[in-house]
Amino acid sequence: MTPLLTVISWSPSYWILEAFTAVWCFVMGSVIGSFLNVVIYRMPLGLNISKPKSRCPVCENPIRTRDNLPILGWLLLRGKCRDCQTPISPRYPIVEALVGTFFLLLYLSIVHSGGALLPFRIPNRFSGGYQILEGRTWDLIALGIYYCYLFVVVLASTYIQFDRELIPRRLLLWCLGIGVLAGCFLPELHPLPARVPVQPAPSSTELLLSELQYYGTLHFNFEPGSLLTVCWGLVYGAIVGILFCWPSLFQTADQRSLFPPRTSWLPLLIGVYLGWQQVVMVGFLSALILALAHLICRNRSSFCDRLPASAFLSGVLTLQLLGGGYLTILPSQTGYLTYLLVTGGQLVTIPILTGLSEAAHRKRETANSTQDQIPLDETSTLTS
Repeated sequence: MTPLLTVISWSPSYWILEAFTAVWCFVMGSVIGSFLNVVIYRMPLGLNISKPKSRCPVCENPIRTRDNLPILGWLLLRGKCRDCQTPISPRYPIVEALVGTFFLLLYLSIVHSGGALLPFRIPNRFSGGYQILEGRTWDLIALGIYYCYLFVVVLASTYIQFDRELIPRRLLLWCLGIGVLAGCFLPELHPLPARVPVQPAPSSTELLLSELQYYGTLHFNFEPGSLLTVCWGLVYGAIVGILFCWPSLFQTADQRSLFPPRTSWLPLLIGVYLGWQQVVMVGFLSALILALAHLICRNRSSFCDRLPASAFLSGVLTLQLLGGGYLTILPSQTGYLTYLLVTGGQLVTIPILTGLSEAAHRKRETANSTQDQIPLDETSTLTS
């Protein structure tokens, strides 16, 4: 760090800037989380998400502006309607806090770090909030917004499926369309290209030239490489979606599956936004954690029975967005042949893990339904 930057980093104004930026990211995320609650409730029912204003479902009185503040409004009301004292679900502030925390962490991991946690991309030589004032992070800011939009759509889809509703097709199509168009015309949104060369670590001269010529700027133009990255992400997203959700093809209408309709859209969106390498990793880790959760709880009912598979996808996606540089395997790290074997092994393992998860889930469902059909006197006889 240069002497000038050392002085700046120790000045009070620098820390005020850092604190203000962090608080602003959390507040903006919580505001978007508040709007996301409206989307989760209204969009599956075909209601307008902007009109009318939010109101209590019991007394139907509009919620006052001061009571509609994210997180604070629920806390000040002590979780009850001001007019009729009907309890307000704690899920509303939880969603707001989740989105706000994610926005803050994503700012720290992408913008504040200078891209240090991104896969393949050469990080900036400097980090910190002062980069924003110097115009060094326009590409990282755009990438953060791009990732935030993907996150809120996947999170909303997860909550909609948790409520046993169907994910609206327009929510998915809007996300897909924006991902394809923005990804094709803004190359900086895909720091991990479809074809990753096997090359040694860049020299200090290459790092400096790369930062001077590229970082901090946005290039709005169409590049064949960007189109190739989006197309490969689309193809592999569809493959991962089919492999991840294949048990839903054999479910009957009266069975509650871990893979509700349109779950396979979510890996498709992840592939478009993150590229084919990362969607394979997200699909594999989601299937692995899903299988472990259901195998651990295979002999008893648990909260994970209520969770759709999209909850595990959204959880692993969060980790991938925040620390993709540590979770993504590249040919330069393993060698090209080993890289292909590992990637192929992940794709083969995904349907096996999800099949085990669905089998364990159906076994518990069958046991619970059988137990419910046994009369009380027979149950006491069997357990005595």
